[in-house]
Amino acid sequence: MKNKILIGAGILLTVFIIFLIGICGASGGDKIPTEETINSTFSTVTCEVKDEENVNYDISLLTNDIQFDSAIQKKNYTKVNLNHNTNFATYGVAFVVKSNSEISLNVALMKNDETLKTTTVTIKNGNTVNVDLVLENSVAISSTDNFYISFNNSTNNQFVFDTIITFIDEV
Repeated sequence: MKNKILIGAGILLTVFIIFLIGICGASGGDKIPTEETINSTFSTVTCEVKDEENVNYDISLLTNDIQFDSAIQKKNYTKVNLNHNTNFATYGVAFVVKSNSEISLNVALMKNDETLKTTTVTIKNGNTVNVDLVLENSVAISSTDNFYISFNNSTNNQFVFDTIITFIDEV
């Protein structure tokens, strides 16, 4: 039974990656930035955690090839600020989340107090779920804007996120 779940999760992840490649190819193919562009655009990620102190992660930890690196903590995250130091245009983000308990998350991509896109994901015990916050049109983000992902978790269960893919154009 466990093997079937792992195979299913692998197939789901493969389909998601092919979907992302298709989106990028259909829109010019240059929307996923290089590692150099990511590092020059984003510095860190500041995560607000319910009833705890904020947690900071280096952007390279969330964009490397290691899924759910042990340095990324399971917490009840409420907001993930994508700290940036340049102007850019975004086509959104995609990432994966995982929890050891059943959890339903309302996830929103935000610019200041404006909601750019929302989705709801349900995670079953130990499964990995893809979160797609990809926009149809680009949105300009200035270096002074607050660009973040918000999480509304009604169960207060902990979860972990990783493998953030950003879709950007330099301005």
